[in-house]
Amino acid sequence: MFLNSTKLMLTNTMVIGVTMTICSNNWYSMWMGLEISLLSFIPLMQTSKALSSESMIKYYIVQSVASTLMLLSVSVMLIGVSMMNLLLTMSMLIKIGASPFHNWLMMIIETMNFYEIWILLTLMKMPPLSILFQINIKLVTVSVILGMILGSIMCLNQTSIRKTLGYSSIFNISLVLSIISNFNFMIIFMLIYSFMLLMFIFILMKFKINFINQMVFNEVNLMMKINLWINMLSMGGFPPLMGFLMKLIVIQFMIFNNEYFLLTIMMFTSIVVMLFYMRLMFTSLMFLSTSMKFVKFNLNSSFNLIINLIVFPMIVSLTLVY
Repeated sequence: MFLNSTKLMLTNTMVIGVTMTICSNNWYSMWMGLEISLLSFIPLMQTSKALSSESMIKYYIVQSVASTLMLLSVSVMLIGVSMMNLLLTMSMLIKIGASPFHNWLMMIIETMNFYEIWILLTLMKMPPLSILFQINIKLVTVSVILGMILGSIMCLNQTSIRKTLGYSSIFNISLVLSIISNFNFMIIFMLIYSFMLLMFIFILMKFKINFINQMVFNEVNLMMKINLWINMLSMGGFPPLMGFLMKLIVIQFMIFNNEYFLLTIMMFTSIVVMLFYMRLMFTSLMFLSTSMKFVKFNLNSSFNLIINLIVFPMIVSLTLVY
């Protein structure tokens, strides 16, 4: 078990590696930043669970293979072989766990705590995405289509919250890949997704929810239940909540670039994801009448609600307009 100071040092080193990759204009500096963030994150995965060591080894092997492919492709590109873009793209898709290279993500996510899951699904994906932006090729289109279909359908068959977050991440990372050529849109999307996922994970940790059937509870006051429902609707992309703004960014980009085929797939798969999160909400609505009481409005407990409904959508809308 790490001391807080050790975790703080590893987290700072990981952030330095992520920043180094995003801000570098040299391939080998990008690779070095990826390795710094990788070696800083792996010790954070150590938990009291029996399978945590196995997950650490699996994660290290997968990331090492992807880094080796990146080094190989960069070295070959430097001597003038442009076809290595495909190999470099594949290595980055492996690193972020995009479809069809997502199996390792589902294997390790079940043994991680929610704090580690948030880092894995948000912060650790930023460096590979910034590298994919530098490549700016259309080779990710197949991954985008597969990720949208797989991420939306597989969510319906899950009982574990952690695997649900994993498949939801596969779906959302496909949306990010569809707008990868626009750096501003990509950053806005990832910021919204990171903040939204953080609020949702905070509620899951507060209620100690690990499986979908644990969402039926009576001991929680009504305001906290409303917070949970609003967050689930936001994760599903229900307008006018924060999650819908992510979909709006993607729709705007696809229409502007005449990508109507991808837009059609995105619309249908988004409906499936929305249905799944509505199922989660209806599950938590069960037995609500047995616990309905008059509750006092608490500003602190409604912080997530205010952010989702008013503040964040207004700020991002103004950003998109101006």
